[in-house]
Amino acid sequence: MPFKLLLLALIFCSAPAFAIYKCESGDKIIYSDTPCQGDKTVSMKEIAIAAAASDNGAAQKQLQQDKKELQRLQQRREKQQTQDDRQQAKRYKTAETKKQKCAESAQRVQWAKEDAASAPTKSSERAKQKARRTTEKHQLSCGSA
Repeated sequence: MPFKLLLLALIFCSAPAFAIYKCESGDKIIYSDTPCQGDKTVSMKEIAIAAAASDNGAAQKQLQQDKKELQRLQQRREKQQTQDDRQQAKRYKTAETKKQKCAESAQRVQWAKEDAASAPTKSSERAKQKARRTTEKHQLSCGSA
């Protein structure tokens, strides 16, 4: 896309025509863009660079189409970027929530283990079972003990 715009700018800013002179000096032939000085001019050719009027109109039309396409692509890119930013923020929030829940679960596991260790003999079996279940629940939801 930028290449087309650059090409159009070069076409519009270029000189309308260049002349190439073929000069003969003794045994040598020299090509130059300035007229021969004292040497014999063998031939002269005009090279037209300027675009025809119809080409100029077509180039203007193409330029307008390219500008519209560029604007459309930029809007699409901005919309996609906004959507990506929203999704990333949502994923970050979800990850933070899970991290918080896992930290709370790990704390409950730690407390259950402490309770099981300090439980009286009569209720120690029940406290150990509660600690095991709390650990299993934590492993299911967070993947580690």
